[in-house]
Amino acid sequence: MNDKKILEAALFAAGRALDTAGLAELVECSPGKVSSIMQTLMEEYKTRDTALELIKIKDKYMMQIKQEYAERVKNIAPMELSTPVLRTLSVIAYHQPITQSDVVGIRGNTAYSHISELEERGLIVSTKHRRTKMLTTTDAFVEYFGLEANELEVIKKRFESKISSP
Repeated sequence: MNDKKILEAALFAAGRALDTAGLAELVECSPGKVSSIMQTLMEEYKTRDTALELIKIKDKYMMQIKQEYAERVKNIAPMELSTPVLRTLSVIAYHQPITQSDVVGIRGNTAYSHISELEERGLIVSTKHRRTKMLTTTDAFVEYFGLEANELEVIKKRFESKISSP
C-alpha cells in the first residue's frame, strides 16, 4: 500500500489532529519520513482545486475544510461532543431508560447542562417521569454512532466491544 494514501485516509477518517509519532506507527516508518510525506501531501492540497486543506499544528497534522467553505457546510458537519458530554451520553445510552436524577447521581450536577445539550442536538429525548425526566437515545444517536438500531442490546454490545478493544 502507498504510505501517502494511508496517511491521507487516516487524517480524513480521524476528523482531528494526529501526531507524527502515531502516523509513523501507522505506516511503520520513521517520524522524519512521515514529516516528509506530509509536507508533500500538504503541497499537493495547496495546488488542488478542492475545499479541503491539510494543516500542521506543532507536531500534529489535520485535514479540515477551507475557511471559505466552512460556514456554508457547518450545519451538516458532524457534531463534536466534548469528553464530559460524551461520558454523560454513554451513561444514558448504556443504562436507558434512565432517570435524569440517576444520571446526575452518577455524573454530578454538570450532567444537567450535558443533558440539555444532548437534547438540543437531538441525541436523547426526555419524557416527564414523576418529579424527574426519563432519558433515552434517539434515531439521531444511532446515526451519529453508526449503529444498526436503537436497541439496548445493540448499544451495550457496541460499548462493551469499545471497552474491551485495545
